[in-house]
Amino acid sequence: MNILSTIAIIFLVIVLGLYAFWLKLKKGKPGRIQGHDVEKKTYEEALVVDVRWRKEYARGHAINAVNLPIKLFKDGSDVLDDYKDKDIILYCVVDVTSRATEKLLLERGFTKLHIGDGVKQYDYGKAIYTNALLSEFKYRLTKSKNKQLLNLGTEILNDDEIKISPTDINSVKDKLDKNADIFVYSDTPEESKPVCKKLGEEGYTIINLVEPFYTKKYRDAFYNPKDYDENPAEKDAAACSA
Repeated sequence: MNILSTIAIIFLVIVLGLYAFWLKLKKGKPGRIQGHDVEKKTYEEALVVDVRWRKEYARGHAINAVNLPIKLFKDGSDVLDDYKDKDIILYCVVDVTSRATEKLLLERGFTKLHIGDGVKQYDYGKAIYTNALLSEFKYRLTKSKNKQLLNLGTEILNDDEIKISPTDINSVKDKLDKNADIFVYSDTPEESKPVCKKLGEEGYTIINLVEPFYTKKYRDAFYNPKDYDENPAEKDAAACSA
């Protein structure tokens, strides 16, 4: 056997080994919640958290997922502390980053944590709008210089909001500005999903509150800008691979 043949065999063995490792990584550990069950969860049933980089989330995510990158928890963020009593489902690309996030949250006293299929294990589709918890919703609304408020519920935020039924969205589209940030909220947030999906697909910039909107709770909400300001490390970050 000549040297070239030996090199070719070694190369083939390495490639096959790497492929086998990738298949094992993609399969992940047992015990995950299947992707189609993750997307069926209402906010009352569970909070779904995508822990990938924000740029990855922006390209598409589970229809009910908020985005809280793992770096927040590495930096000691308490952004989820008010939700310790809820079931929380974490997902990423496969399940490496989500399990690392789970470990960090366990150290903060969380006990109702679950791992969902990653985006390489289930096709979550292309939800191209931003879901937000109340603190992020208030932060983004406060920071936005060009915004519109779309109220699909019964509580009132202010006099500038557009208040409609979720089934009447077509009747107000001529009032919506594709150059504005459109903040969608309701005391029954499940009804917001089809509206956000429709507007997102039509090119509107949507920030959707995933939890029920109550005026007093919104007024009292606190946010830490460090949790939501763009992290310089993300600007040049390569796509998350786990």
